[in-house]
Amino acid sequence: MSFDRRDFLKLAGMAGLAVMMPRGAARAQTADDRFWVFVHANGGWDPTSLCDPKGRQNEEEEDPVNHYFTDDIGTAGNIKYAPVAYNAEFFQKHYRRTLVLNGVDSQTNNHDAGTRHTWSGKLSEGYPALAALIAGVQAREAPMAFLSNGGYDDTGGLIAPTRTGNIDALNRIAFPDRVDPNNPNGDRYHSPETWDRLQAAIAARQGHLTETLRLPRAQHAINQLFTARVGRNEVRRLSEFLPERFDDDGLKRQAQVAVAAFRAGIGKAANLSIGGFDTHGNHDDSHFPRLANLMQGVDFLWDEAERHGIADKLVVMVGSDFGRTPSYNSGNGKDHWSVTSVLLMGAGIPGNKVIGASDARHRPLKINPSTHAVDDAGLRIEPQHIHLALRRLAGIEDSDPVRKLFPLIGTQDLKLLG
Repeated sequence: MSFDRRDFLKLAGMAGLAVMMPRGAARAQTADDRFWVFVHANGGWDPTSLCDPKGRQNEEEEDPVNHYFTDDIGTAGNIKYAPVAYNAEFFQKHYRRTLVLNGVDSQTNNHDAGTRHTWSGKLSEGYPALAALIAGVQAREAPMAFLSNGGYDDTGGLIAPTRTGNIDALNRIAFPDRVDPNNPNGDRYHSPETWDRLQAAIAARQGHLTETLRLPRAQHAINQLFTARVGRNEVRRLSEFLPERFDDDGLKRQAQVAVAAFRAGIGKAANLSIGGFDTHGNHDDSHFPRLANLMQGVDFLWDEAERHGIADKLVVMVGSDFGRTPSYNSGNGKDHWSVTSVLLMGAGIPGNKVIGASDARHRPLKINPSTHAVDDAGLRIEPQHIHLALRRLAGIEDSDPVRKLFPLIGTQDLKLLG
């Protein structure tokens, strides 16, 4: 079996891997030991069907925001939730670690602009996703520092994203000597003794070339070449923590890979993504099942983090392009609306708390920057305020690439995290 650089690059392309794995690739060792997951509900979710509930008073009410009744709205701690989908199960289980931000003004009802604004903190183009920013500042040398499964994953040139859709290809890269890369007990192309001699010879050759070539760029190229040829990379370590069986649900499968990368010490931040929220027709019948899939996926993410022992280091942000209109259209659907909500969860996030609000027709209300009480003289929560808070939580706000290249100039600190 010949497994050379060409084969590696081909398989890396299948797996969506960035070939940025120097010899002895560094683990994600940073001053901030948190792991970050950003979950995108693609298409524009309906916060009034989730964490900013607006029920109708009775069956005679004209033009209701929702068809469920106000009296059926649920409560978990200090958090209210709509009585639909998987909301009760999710919030009753996770309210203590959850901060709800309501009445967030995304300032757009355009999908691309809204997605960019939610995940970069800037409505205009050019800023990286927060996941890429954190990974690029804190764990640039980690081989899978920024994993992306879609959504907004612009990196601002800070780091290469790793897309991990093809698990079989990942195992093939990690274990080139296996006939079946997914079977650790199956046949091999070489005997153990021959494989050990091959690796020893390749390592000696690599060491000799590295010592001979003095230019750092040449040394780096040699390291990459030998890494590719023998599969001696951190994908192998990832495989040690991947589950024997992946979940059939796409969002849960994304969570399994992300948590395995964190547990393996080769990942820092991840984008997860689930679509189906752009429900211009038959809103309730179409939107509620997707909300259930979303919240079940986030619930699963936390279970995986608990199972791997990293839940106390995990930070999760859940958001969408924007919200949906406070009225049903003629097709019983809901259209684009610039007002939305964001969920923050985990390490360093004050849980069992709601900041921000919207009125009865889901228009954003201003809050006092100090007390967070509704205040007509205050400010609307915008994505930039959320990003400033999370940058400070991650300890990257004053780092050079952030301060010089991607500053949030003039953003008032709403002290959303205390």
